[in-house]
Amino acid sequence: MVQLKASITDTPGLRWLVADLNSYFASCEQQENPDLRGKPIAVAPLMSNTTCAIAASYEAKAYGVKTGTNIGEARKMCPDLIVVASRPKLYVEYHHRILDAIERCIPIEHVMSIDEVACALDRTQQTAEAVTKLSAEIKQSVRSHVGECLPLSVGDASNKLLAKLASDMQKPDGLTILEPENMPQKILHLKIEDICGVGVNMARRLREAGLDTMPKLWNAGPDTVQRVWGGIVGKRFHALLHGEDLPSPPRQMRSIGHQHVLAPEQRSVEAAKTVVQELLVKAALRLRQEELYCRRLSVDINWTQDKGHWFDSRSFNEAQDNPTLSHALLDVWKNVPKLKPLRVGVSLSDLVPASEHQQDLFEKPENATLTKAIDELNEKFGKGMVGFGLAASTSRKLTSKIAFQRVPDLSEF
Repeated sequence: MVQLKASITDTPGLRWLVADLNSYFASCEQQENPDLRGKPIAVAPLMSNTTCAIAASYEAKAYGVKTGTNIGEARKMCPDLIVVASRPKLYVEYHHRILDAIERCIPIEHVMSIDEVACALDRTQQTAEAVTKLSAEIKQSVRSHVGECLPLSVGDASNKLLAKLASDMQKPDGLTILEPENMPQKILHLKIEDICGVGVNMARRLREAGLDTMPKLWNAGPDTVQRVWGGIVGKRFHALLHGEDLPSPPRQMRSIGHQHVLAPEQRSVEAAKTVVQELLVKAALRLRQEELYCRRLSVDINWTQDKGHWFDSRSFNEAQDNPTLSHALLDVWKNVPKLKPLRVGVSLSDLVPASEHQQDLFEKPENATLTKAIDELNEKFGKGMVGFGLAASTSRKLTSKIAFQRVPDLSEF
């Protein structure tokens, strides 16, 4: 039996609350359509057996269907499964309504993702009794102001990492409080992968270092964890696991991109080309909205029939205008194999803040002028009213998708 180290005695009390919507996309669909309530449903990016579920209701999860399950396999696992095409705009609309409902009870400090928020507790809220009452008020506010089919789990702890861990411990509609005096006993039964930030690769490294259980990870010293992590982030993780409340480091955007699972009629290189161009237009607009330039464009493609993955990229002088980026995309596209694409993606990287942009001798001011004019017209008359090149023909056909840790603005739809 592992002898546990004592919890840090000067750990702060309850300081954070994390609210996590359960089976969010599926719950939104059940809220919108009463006929779906109480039934096993899976939300998919398109109506095809070859795609994967991006969400599953708890009724479907009872059959083993979960995020990432192939829809064809999911239908075999659950013969009564109802597959619903995703509606990203609807989920973003619900997201904003839920934020309003939560803020009737407590200010939101940090929107962690489309289905998760973190709230800082004031001194009057930092007891188990107070957060139990507050959690009930938040849940009731969401039910009253948004809908009864949107359960959420709440976690309370001394920092956001532990509050996030707590919010995952009782689903659906649960409440878990990790008081410092009850640590680490309340988390010892969990797997190391249950901690946010411990993915497949990091879990493998921890196991190789002998830290394969929560008690062993808890007992490891900060230098040991830093060595396994390969950097100062490991020491920070150790402090957070032991309850210290550290300020979040500034997040630096590394890339901007979009991807799209192609409908069956789009699964040719020529049809995929117009889709990728529209994805580029969306990514470039985000680039400009974030006041950034990029120096690299990348395209990645997954093929049908398990034929693997293709990737290529181009480097260029700092740019953010549509003509320059489109030219780089077309240069990449010349090398695309003549196979059947299933999913396409484009990303812009090597980002440079606009304040640090150095104008190149060969930079064409007219490209920036044209792009700015298109942006202004689309903002005034609606998304996709004016396009650039082939992307103009698809600019109103593609909808924004929802990625982890980023909530699209409603103007993107």
